[in-house]
Amino acid sequence: MAAKCPNCQLPLADHPEASCPRCGETPGARPRPHRVTVRQSAVATVANRTAVGPALVPHPPTENTETPHPPDHTHHARVGPPAAGSVPDGVDDGPDAPPAHVPGYRIERVIGHGGMGSVHLATQLSLDRPVALKIMSKYWAADPVFVARFTREAFAAALLNHPNVVQIYDIGDVDGTKFFSMEYVPGRTLADVVRDEGKLDPETAVGYVLQAARGLKHAHDRGMIHRDVKPDNLLLDDQGIVKVADLGLVKTPDLRPEADRLADAPSAGLQSLPPDMTGARMALGTPAYMAPEQCRDASNVDHRADIYALGATLYALVAGRPPFDGVTAVELMTKQAYAPLVPPEAHVGRVPKDLSAVIVKMMAKSPAERFADMDEVVRTLEGWLGVHRAGTFAPRDEQIEQVEKYVRAFNTAPAAVLRARVLAAAAPAGVLAAILLLFFGRVGWAFGLAAMIVQGAVAYFVLNGLAHKSHLFSRVRQFLFGCSAGDWMVAAAAVGLFGVLLSLLGLFGTWVGFGAAGVGLALVMRYALDRQVDRERRAPVHDCERLLRLLRPTGVDEAELRQFVAKYAGRHWEEFFEVLFGYEAKLAARVMLSRGGWAGVREKFAGWREPLVALLDRVEQARQEGRERKLLEQVEKARLLAAGLVEQAAGERAAAAAAALVGQAKAGRYVDPGRRTIGPGAQTPVGLPRAASLLTHAAPARPDRPPMHPVERVASAVVGPRVRTVLAAVLLAGCTLWVYQNRLFAAAPDPTLPLMLDGVPAEWTGW
Repeated sequence: MAAKCPNCQLPLADHPEASCPRCGETPGARPRPHRVTVRQSAVATVANRTAVGPALVPHPPTENTETPHPPDHTHHARVGPPAAGSVPDGVDDGPDAPPAHVPGYRIERVIGHGGMGSVHLATQLSLDRPVALKIMSKYWAADPVFVARFTREAFAAALLNHPNVVQIYDIGDVDGTKFFSMEYVPGRTLADVVRDEGKLDPETAVGYVLQAARGLKHAHDRGMIHRDVKPDNLLLDDQGIVKVADLGLVKTPDLRPEADRLADAPSAGLQSLPPDMTGARMALGTPAYMAPEQCRDASNVDHRADIYALGATLYALVAGRPPFDGVTAVELMTKQAYAPLVPPEAHVGRVPKDLSAVIVKMMAKSPAERFADMDEVVRTLEGWLGVHRAGTFAPRDEQIEQVEKYVRAFNTAPAAVLRARVLAAAAPAGVLAAILLLFFGRVGWAFGLAAMIVQGAVAYFVLNGLAHKSHLFSRVRQFLFGCSAGDWMVAAAAVGLFGVLLSLLGLFGTWVGFGAAGVGLALVMRYALDRQVDRERRAPVHDCERLLRLLRPTGVDEAELRQFVAKYAGRHWEEFFEVLFGYEAKLAARVMLSRGGWAGVREKFAGWREPLVALLDRVEQARQEGRERKLLEQVEKARLLAAGLVEQAAGERAAAAAAALVGQAKAGRYVDPGRRTIGPGAQTPVGLPRAASLLTHAAPARPDRPPMHPVERVASAVVGPRVRTVLAAVLLAGCTLWVYQNRLFAAAPDPTLPLMLDGVPAEWTGW
C-alpha cells in the first residue's frame, strides 16, 4: 500500500521516500503546522477543511443557541486587505504580470485577478475575436499537482457547449505558464445588476436563474459539478442571455477526494467580489453561497451543492442581500451549516410565498431534502413562470407575424436584391465569356478574364470577411495562422513557381492587369453596394433581437427561441438566422427542422461553403488534438515525477493517459451540431468525465505511436509531404509549358518537340 504524506495525506505512489509534491513533507517527518494562504485581492481567502486539518465548521450548536458563534480559530481570515506577513514566502503581494507574449493572442488589459491567477481581455489573432484569457499565477504554476488538476478541469469544461455556459476555447502553455482562453461575454454579472439596481422583480430574477439552471443541468448531465455558483459567476450579456462562468472549480466524476484537496489553496475563481454580496471566499467555493456539506468537505459534494448555491443566488437576487451575512468566512460557513434560513418573503414582502418555498427547498440543510436534480429545478421554475416545460413554447400570432415581417424586410432589402442579381449574372457571364474566348483562340484574353474573376472573387471574399467576420473567412484565417514555417515555405515556393510560369508564358502582365481590374470591381461592390445592404438590413435584425430579449426573461429556453425563429422565418430563412445566431447554430437548426417535420421547401444559403468549412474544421481538429495531447502529457508527467516515479515510467503513463483523454474527448467535442447546440433533447456523448479521471488513475501503458527513429526523421525531411508537393508542382509546371510550346490545344498539334527553357540545358528537359 502506497505511503501517504503525514501532512496532507496525498498518496506518494511507489516511492514512499519521496517528498510530497504539495507540502514538501516526507514519510516519517514530523507534521508541520498548516498555513493559510491569503492573496491580495478584493477579498480574503481561507483554506478549506481538507487543507487546514480541523474542520472550519464546528460541531452543531446547542438547542438554546439561536445563532452559533464562530469558534476561536486561528485559521480564518477577515474581509478586507490581508494583514502584513499573510502571504507565503516567495509569493508576490500583487497579481502576476502576464507573459510578454502568448502565442496566438494579443493581450489588451486586465479584467480580473484573484488567488489562482488573473484574467485578461485579449484578442485571438487567428479568429480576430475577443476572448478572456485566464492565466495561472507563478506561485501555483510551480505546483505540479495543482497544474495537473487545473489543466484536467479546464480540458473537461472545454467540452461543455450550451448557450447558457461560457465556452472554453483552448488550453495552453507559454514559458511554463498555463492558461486557457474562454468566451468573452460583454455585459454585467448578476452581482453588478443587484448592486446597481437593487433587488430584482421576482419574475425577472427567476428568468435569469432558470437560464443558469439550464446551463448547470447541461454540465451535470455530463458528470461535472460547478461548486462555485454565485451572482458573480452568472454573466448577463447584451442580448439578455445568462451564462454560467468561472468553471475553475468544476469537479469531474471518478476524481478521488485526496486528489481534489489543495493545501493552502485560495479560491480558483477570479472575479473580485463586492464585500456586501459575499463577505469572504475560501478554497473550493464562496462561503456566502456554499452548501453546508461543501463547508465541511468540498471534495465529496455532488450536484446538489450547486442546487443549494443556485437557490442562495436566487435569494440574493429577490432580497437584495445574501441569505446569511458574517464578518469572517468561519462565521458564514457556520451559519450556512446550522443557522435556520429566514425565508426571503420575510425581508421583501413582494416575494410570493410559493417562490419563497421553492428557494427554501433549494437551500435545505440536508441534500436529501432539496430537489433531486437540476432538471427538477428547471421544471419547477418553468412551472412557476408558466412555461410549464421545455418544448411547449407556443408563440402568439403577433410574435409569429413580427418574425415573418423581419425576415421579409431582411430578404427584400432593395440593395440586397440588386446585389444578388449582379452576382448571379456577373459570375456565369464571366465564365462563359472566358470559355468562348478560349474556343476562338483568344488565349490571352481568356486567361485575363479568368484572372479577373479569380482575383476579384478572392478580394471580395477578404473584404466581406473582414467587414462581417464571416464563418468561412474566420476558418480560413484560423487555418493560415496555424500553418507552420514549412507550410509557408511551400506556399511561397508555389507562388514563386506560378510567377515564373506566367513569365515564361508571357502572361504575367495579363495576370496583374486583369487582376487589378477584378480587385477594383470587388472594392466597388463592397463600398458602393454592400454597405448599403448592411444599412437596410440593420433595422429588422435589431428589431428581432429586441423581440428575443423580451422573451428570454419569461423563461423560454434559448433552444426554443432559435427553433421559433427558424420555423417561422420562411423558405429563405438561413441567411437571416445565421446573422442572428451564427453558422453552427444554423446547421443545428436545419437538422431540428428536418426532424420536426417543419422544413417544407427550404433553401440553403451559400451551401457551397459547407464542404470547405468541414475540411478546415477537420484540419483544425487534428491540430488542436495534437496541442492538447502534448500539454496533457507534459503536466501529467510533471505530476508523476513529483510523486516519485522514474522518468520512463512517468513518460509512459502520461502518454497513455493523455492519449486516452484526447481520444475519448474527441467524440464529445466534434459531433453533429444538431445534437449539441439547439433543441430541448440535445445530448452529447459523455465519455470525457470518465476519461478525465485517467490523469489520476492511469496505468502504465505505451503511447499510440512510438517516437520516430532518426532515420525516419531524415527520410521524412528528404521525401516528406512538403518535398513531394514541391516536386509535383514543378512537374506540373513543366508539363504545362510543354503543352503550351507544342500548342496541343491548336487544330494541328505536334507533340514531338521537347520542352525548352531559356538558360536550361536541353538534356535536362529533353525527357
